[in-house]
Amino acid sequence: MKRTAYTLCILFLLSLVSFAQDKPKDGKDPEDMDEYDRKNYKGEPSDRIILELNHTGWLNPPKGINMSWKSMGFNVAVMFDKAIGRSNFSFGYGIGFFSHNFHSNADFVYRYDSLKKYTVTEIVPKTDNYSINRFAQKIVEIPLELRFRTKTVSKFKIMLGGKVGYVFSDFRKVFDDSGHFKIYDTKNVNYLRYGVLLRVGVEQFAFTASYYFSEVFTKRGPQGIIPYSVGIAIIPF
Repeated sequence: MKRTAYTLCILFLLSLVSFAQDKPKDGKDPEDMDEYDRKNYKGEPSDRIILELNHTGWLNPPKGINMSWKSMGFNVAVMFDKAIGRSNFSFGYGIGFFSHNFHSNADFVYRYDSLKKYTVTEIVPKTDNYSINRFAQKIVEIPLELRFRTKTVSKFKIMLGGKVGYVFSDFRKVFDDSGHFKIYDTKNVNYLRYGVLLRVGVEQFAFTASYYFSEVFTKRGPQGIIPYSVGIAIIPF
């Protein structure tokens, strides 16, 4: 079921690409305009396909948990871009798929609370030897952005906004002394995601960062763990 949802999400994103690539209506090229015309030019939609390679991690991990440099993730978003009049600003909105990976020495332990009568998730340092120890989450997201772009030949751009999402798949991938394991559906995961995002760059390349206000786990899991990402965005269209 998880793999089916993953596949459907990718196919849905790809199906939106053709709809997101609108052609300029007036057929004008900003590079051929004089300075006055360029300031009054209503730019064509852009920044519609966004590909990000990120370092993904946790803020405030439990004591003794050390994150590995291997914690890398990928984000792809298909966006619609609506200009605000003839200004330098526009609104961006669409749908995205985010793969957030956390490589560390974390071991997930379940403990039954006999007083409250529910299972608690605890994270402690792993004691046995391992080569891979990854906690992965696949998230479908809806971003909403306010965008600024200069009306110059090489466009400087700033995109600031928020996003809300849902964790539709999570698993742990472990290669240790006991063998190779892939364990789905970690207990007490917070499946709701919401946070802020920022991109700053020139033309097809940008620095990107996101910070989530929602925690990784519910109140029955470790408290205060916040996911984040920083990386590079490639914007081909």
